[in-house]
Amino acid sequence: MEPIERASKLRQEADFILHQVKVYDILRPHGTIVPTGSYFLDVMAYPDIDLYFSKVSIDQLFDIGGQLARSDMVFRVEFEKSNEPRLPGGLYLKPRIAYGDWGRPWKIDIWSLDDKVIEQLMQPMWHFRSKMTAQLREQIIRYKLSVMTKLNRPPMNSGYFIYKAFIDEGMTESHQVTAYLIANGIRMELG
Repeated sequence: MEPIERASKLRQEADFILHQVKVYDILRPHGTIVPTGSYFLDVMAYPDIDLYFSKVSIDQLFDIGGQLARSDMVFRVEFEKSNEPRLPGGLYLKPRIAYGDWGRPWKIDIWSLDDKVIEQLMQPMWHFRSKMTAQLREQIIRYKLSVMTKLNRPPMNSGYFIYKAFIDEGMTESHQVTAYLIANGIRMELG
């Protein structure tokens, strides 16, 4: 499957899963829902959806997790509290979804955060989306697929730096982007 075709199929499946699991219906009563990451930028390389939504209590989050778990497609829901300074007070849910054939299950990373924190986190995403072209989109998707790990995903926390390398730094060569990621602390599985 060609990279652009793969990204398009992932996006279609992501939209289907969000609808079938009723993610937006479940989250909407609790505030604003903000798609982010590769789903927001339409540069998906593996089955992963990233969402931010307005801050809720732990009790509310567990109620949300229970509602998500009622879907026949959801086979696991994980919870954690953020210990990252960039996600102050963040609460996290990760439903795993049995769907598709990507060598790993779908996951949805759902972060409940203060709306002001979400706005700050989205600044670079809005910037990247405003600069995205068809050529950059294809370069980003091809690069992500070229550095997939043994877990069938791009390296952990690499997305932001991949987008920055191609969009802001004007890099076009894979080895340049890889060196940039390593310089920014991303662990690469180099063959």
